[in-house]
Amino acid sequence: MHVQQTILITGANNGIGLATAQLLAAKGYTILTLCRDKSKGDQTVTNLKQAHPGILAENFTADLSDFDAVQKAAQEIIAKYPVIDRLINNAGYYASAIEYNGTVEKTLKASHLGHMLLTQLLMPSLTLSSEARIINVSSALHAQGNVDRFFKRTQGMSFSQAYADAKLANVLFTMGLTKHLPPNIKTFVLHPGVVRTGFANNSSGWFSTIIKMLKPLFLSPEQGAATSVYLADVNIEEISSLNGHYFVKKKATPLRQSSKQTGFGATVWNF
Repeated sequence: MHVQQTILITGANNGIGLATAQLLAAKGYTILTLCRDKSKGDQTVTNLKQAHPGILAENFTADLSDFDAVQKAAQEIIAKYPVIDRLINNAGYYASAIEYNGTVEKTLKASHLGHMLLTQLLMPSLTLSSEARIINVSSALHAQGNVDRFFKRTQGMSFSQAYADAKLANVLFTMGLTKHLPPNIKTFVLHPGVVRTGFANNSSGWFSTIIKMLKPLFLSPEQGAATSVYLADVNIEEISSLNGHYFVKKKATPLRQSSKQTGFGATVWNF
């Protein structure tokens, strides 16, 4: 049992995030959820407590594309939980429309920049842990991302390109973050597999159509959560030498980076 260890999971009210919370609650961890929808997050916590009597669980609310809300939630979390042992940046956003705020596209903001800010704000609580881990949920689609589109208004940007860019940013952020963490904090990034969730349900376009057609063949949310749960729960001695690595099916896997991706890992964390 891990009652004394605290895990914060973003986007834990459905899909992979919910399955991750359920599986880790069963192991006895204290579960904190950060959800955009307060009622759904609160219901998740209620369900976790009913399924696993005796565990500690609490929901916090923030839309990751709203930096003020992220800052407010982080302050609330730190005030109640001065020590956090695991941060699982799981929440994802797939656009139903391409939206720019200045030069920042909303998918990048919601799926990456909000998590990056949250990570930095929670660093005091992570630093106080005897052994903390930052686990970033990316996607194999990161390979289709292009750093040349970051922070630029791109004419004709597709939904899938926006998502791939955000997932690439997750990977590069993890790589760069390793150079700025104290020894007690390790970080990992992962592809959960192609999972049967509500992802892309409200979007349009060819990518969304293909996703919806193929969903019966996809992994279950529990299968998709397996690598996140593994990285959170496994003895650190088994993975400490793999700090900053990309994982697929619980195994460190080499990245296939194109010329549009290489050389950016050291600086992307500064976004």
